[in-house]
Amino acid sequence: MPEGELPRAPVYAWRQLYLTYSVIFKSIERSIAHTGVTLPQAMALNTIRYGEGPMTPSRLAQQLMQETQSVTGLIDRMERQGWVRRVRDLSDRRAIRLELTEEGGRKLDETVRPGREMTERMFVRLSEKQTQELTDLLSQVYTGAIEQAVPDALQPLA
Repeated sequence: MPEGELPRAPVYAWRQLYLTYSVIFKSIERSIAHTGVTLPQAMALNTIRYGEGPMTPSRLAQQLMQETQSVTGLIDRMERQGWVRRVRDLSDRRAIRLELTEEGGRKLDETVRPGREMTERMFVRLSEKQTQELTDLLSQVYTGAIEQAVPDALQPLA
């Protein structure tokens, strides 16, 4: 193989993974569109609700694997909708924490069933064992990608 040329199998696997991700994203987004919540918003609301510890904008960005400025715009839009609020952290008045509002919780709840149903329909061709094997393989690819692209992401969240 000429120097600098990538092996074909990983390139094709990456292409298939990207195409699969794109179709899954669009399918789930369409399934929840009637709620008025985008998939990135639903993912952020879910992370704020179920994330460990106080959720700060930078922690949310890290958990969503997004740039802080992108997440700031996402938070701004969700705050305008009344789904989240920024509050001063009581232990560190300089820090901002994100809280899910009651309306944000309702909006998130509206997205759960249609998103889950769409996901289940997409995975219907796989047995439970195959789904677990796929999950394991994707976890390994994820770890390899994190090690190459974002070494600091492997560090525990502060």
